[in-house]
Amino acid sequence: MIQINESKTKKAFRSLFNHEKRKSSDQVNTVWLMIATNDPVNVIKSAPRAIPLKHSLQTPGSLRCLFTKDPQDTFKNLLISKNIKGVHQVIGISKLRKRYGSRDKMAALFSEYDTFLTDRRITHLLPNVLGKEFYKKRKEPMMVDFRAPDLQKEIIRALKSSYMHFNHGSYYGIKIATTALNESQAFDNLMTGLPEIIKGVPGGLDNIRSLQIKTAESISFTIYENSNQQDGEEEDEEEDEEY
Repeated sequence: MIQINESKTKKAFRSLFNHEKRKSSDQVNTVWLMIATNDPVNVIKSAPRAIPLKHSLQTPGSLRCLFTKDPQDTFKNLLISKNIKGVHQVIGISKLRKRYGSRDKMAALFSEYDTFLTDRRITHLLPNVLGKEFYKKRKEPMMVDFRAPDLQKEIIRALKSSYMHFNHGSYYGIKIATTALNESQAFDNLMTGLPEIIKGVPGGLDNIRSLQIKTAESISFTIYENSNQQDGEEEDEEEDEEY
């Protein structure tokens, strides 16, 4: 397990949230956990991973859309019959392809809803249907298992999760909190999600160079650096001094 200095990490969250409080805007911003790896990641096939969080990233009034298998009405009726809360629109995969096939219509769908959910069984189909921009802007649909014994709890679990699909590059960001939470809740989310996050990094703990937290407009606050990497850098510096 990764060794996080909790005191240093709490101080980093405090500094980050104080930075955000000094802004005049009331806008809610995402707090990102940035992972830097020693070796670049290049995985051809990998499955997205749900990251459990203690405190949901959802804000009051969020609109949520659910993508399902066909027929769409079967799942819509299922939600109604079970009195499921938290879903405002249901779109079947065929309707998604036909009605939102153009870039403009897909962009409108993207803007209309704050959060997207999907039946786990069609997750692999969505990148080709939604398009690259949907994923670049990090509104990845959260996976729901419709075979779960308690569907309401399953949807709540999905809404209390973040999302990770690290398959390319050497730098990756995970939504770990928002500025609608407080610094203590953001720290809780990090510590809750960290074990699963490490499992989702190709190469695991040994391939993690550093972890940092930031918002889109803040500086990065380092909360972890690989001690082996630091030792190697110190040795390099000592060798340089000899010449």
